[in-house]
Amino acid sequence: IVAATSLFFIFNSTTVQDEKPAIYLYPEEDSQISVKLNINGKMIKDIPEYNEGWNVFVTKDGLIENQFDYLFYEAELNRMDIPREGWIVKYEELDSWFETNLIKLGLNEKEKDQFKEYWLNRLENSEYYEIKLLSQEFLDENVDLIIEPKPDTEIRLNFLFKPLKEKYDIENPEIVTPKREGFTVVEWGGIVLK
Repeated sequence: IVAATSLFFIFNSTTVQDEKPAIYLYPEEDSQISVKLNINGKMIKDIPEYNEGWNVFVTKDGLIENQFDYLFYEAELNRMDIPREGWIVKYEELDSWFETNLIKLGLNEKEKDQFKEYWLNRLENSEYYEIKLLSQEFLDENVDLIIEPKPDTEIRLNFLFKPLKEKYDIENPEIVTPKREGFTVVEWGGIVLK
């Protein structure tokens, strides 16, 4: 018997692109913060410039270097693990699904709106989309975030989107809304599977 939370693994000979991960930082006081990524693959885009890591000044409202809402990167990953659980959503219902579920998953209004602005334009027309969330274990092993000082709360939502012609039955994950306490780091991003 396979537990519902177990993963099946795909080891690709080709890489997969992790698109537009956005990292928001909310220190309790205006602070200098170091952010590094340990990627199983390679970084292909970065704003501001990553160099050997980001060392940035961030206000308690989350403004980075007096100009950015978030740190941005894209990466090609060498490995992909696809969770069994997920959601099947009609294309025309993606907006309302994001509106409801992104808040439940821990994003605030600004983060949710910026997520929707990008992904509703990015996801091409299809009958349905399969939506799954990469596990925290997968992210820790393949796109690890190393932040100093260490955050009190870390919320990482990296989605897999797969266009579908037909709906099928899938077990939905239980959503537990995280509490945002102390120095909070939030990340969202996604991978489009064909």
